[in-house]
Amino acid sequence: MAFIDFSDAALQALPVALSHPAEVGREALTGLERRVVALARGDGLDTLRPQRKRGWLARLILGPNPPSAMLANERLEALRRLAVQAWHKGYTLPVSALRDARAAGYSEDQIGAVIDIIGRERAPFRRLAA
Repeated sequence: MAFIDFSDAALQALPVALSHPAEVGREALTGLERRVVALARGDGLDTLRPQRKRGWLARLILGPNPPSAMLANERLEALRRLAVQAWHKGYTLPVSALRDARAAGYSEDQIGAVIDIIGRERAPFRRLAA
């Protein structure tokens, strides 16, 4: 049985002239931004909703409000939101996530780099039934 590796096919098909095709995703994001993408892997979709304050009875029973998952830097928070949705939804991202990332100042190349990084690290197949 033959195996064909198509992982670098998209990088070679890009019309960008670089010294090495594997450098496309690496130049687009800084180390801090890559770390935010990696940390977003453990966040659930519920972290994208604004956190509600607990009433006095809920604080009495459940304790104080848990710390928020939101980042203090608005630009990195937009990246985290995009990455959380990409980790959970794959390539079927909502348009609002892409629009918010562009509004935060990320270019199309940087957004594409985030989606490519996550696409490479996600499990390739999910079982529908056991």
